[in-house]
Amino acid sequence: MERCWQTLLLLWLTAVANILGNTAEAVEEDAALVRNLSNQSLQVIPPNNNKTSVTKLVIEGNLITLNETDRLALASYPTLEELNLDGNLVTAIPANYFSGVPHLRVLSLARNNLSSLDPEAFSGLDVLTELDLSYNLLTSLPAQLIRELKNLQMLNLLGNHWNCSCPLLSTIGEINAANVTIGGPQVICASPAKQAGTSLLEATAQCSTSPRPTITTSRPKLPTSGHSQQSSTPMKTTLPSSQNPSTSKDQTPVNGNTWKFTACVAALAVITSTLIICAIKGPSWYKLFHNYRHRRLQSEDDLNHQTFTFEQQNGQREKEEEEEDGYYEDPYIRREE
Repeated sequence: MERCWQTLLLLWLTAVANILGNTAEAVEEDAALVRNLSNQSLQVIPPNNNKTSVTKLVIEGNLITLNETDRLALASYPTLEELNLDGNLVTAIPANYFSGVPHLRVLSLARNNLSSLDPEAFSGLDVLTELDLSYNLLTSLPAQLIRELKNLQMLNLLGNHWNCSCPLLSTIGEINAANVTIGGPQVICASPAKQAGTSLLEATAQCSTSPRPTITTSRPKLPTSGHSQQSSTPMKTTLPSSQNPSTSKDQTPVNGNTWKFTACVAALAVITSTLIICAIKGPSWYKLFHNYRHRRLQSEDDLNHQTFTFEQQNGQREKEEEEEDGYYEDPYIRREE
């Protein structure tokens, strides 16, 4: 009987030892997967020299600026899934900076000095689901920045100096359409003055639900062929209030350029006709001008002379007629008589 109890006690002690050993191994393994380097006044991120499979890296309250050395150090954590850089001195993030940790799911950059973000700062983080940008100096968000994060679910924007103008509100509208949580009504607009103190979500909702006037136009009926018939259907077109022609009933129509076109056609016709006439009449006009000569007017003496000559010629003709008849008048005979 005693041997039975001893055997049971030995088996129990063995099981407890195995459980404690497995627990210790699990704790050591968890410690290897999580690396905490908070509040150590680090200026650069320490590289993973042990080549351990670190999945979570916490570097809070240090002097990290995310320079080129930090980028190379992050590349030594290829299995990293969560990165916490809260309370550092990060002022800017270059494009494709986190491409060395493509499996990152959680990224926290809260309480830094970020004033702007490169549109491709988070390019390559295809599985990122949570991004914390709270308590920085941001005033706007590039739209491309959010489009790169296709699996984003949580975006913390608290404590920034948001400029609630059209670019930012458009980006926030895209974030809302993607069902991404952005921190609730605590995100406050800092500018412009009319939006100061207003919730970012409220300003976005007012902008997206502002009424837009519509105008209705009708299509003219098209001629029907056979049994097919097409009736005129109304068309609604949404235009901004600044471009809506129906916003003012007293608006006068703008004069067109029809009269200018008509004048140009008339001038072209006149010029063409003139050129054609010149081409046709040109040779005759040139010949008339070339053959033109100045002539002196005939005086009265010239006219009498010509008349006398004409009469003399007539007398000669009469003499010739008399000679043909056989009569001849001798002038000497007349003198004797």
